[in-house]
Amino acid sequence: MQRKTILKDIALRLKKIRDVLGISSGDMAKHIGTYPATYYKYENAGSFPHFTILSRLGDSLGISLDWLILNRGPMFYEEKEKKTTAVVLPAEIQELVEQMEQIPVLKYEILLNFHKFKEGRMVNAVATTAITGTAAAEAAIKQDLDNEASHDV
Repeated sequence: MQRKTILKDIALRLKKIRDVLGISSGDMAKHIGTYPATYYKYENAGSFPHFTILSRLGDSLGISLDWLILNRGPMFYEEKEKKTTAVVLPAEIQELVEQMEQIPVLKYEILLNFHKFKEGRMVNAVATTAITGTAAAEAAIKQDLDNEASHDV
């Protein structure tokens, strides 16, 4: 996605938050601890909210950053929590998930690195396909998946 598109989408969702909460842009700026002029830039696609602002939106207002940034899931965390089901995960993964829930910036850093990892694998698969054909690319992807599976155990 292009930067301008992302900024416009986030700006629209910020306006929607204010509409749902029934507050002015000035009140929203005060609530999340920024200047009205800075908040104006966020709502008018002039700049991307800083991580501290994103954190405040999540912590103080219960806004789902998945929804705000990626338009996935419900607007508020409470709705998200009601829809989740219990999943048994290894202790290390549970600890990571808990930390990611407490520190939204950590979550997005991990997701960013994960997406870079996935894109790198896709680029490698495309390059392999171009050089050696589809069968070799499929074998390389299968090998990567097998290697990941052996690391998960």
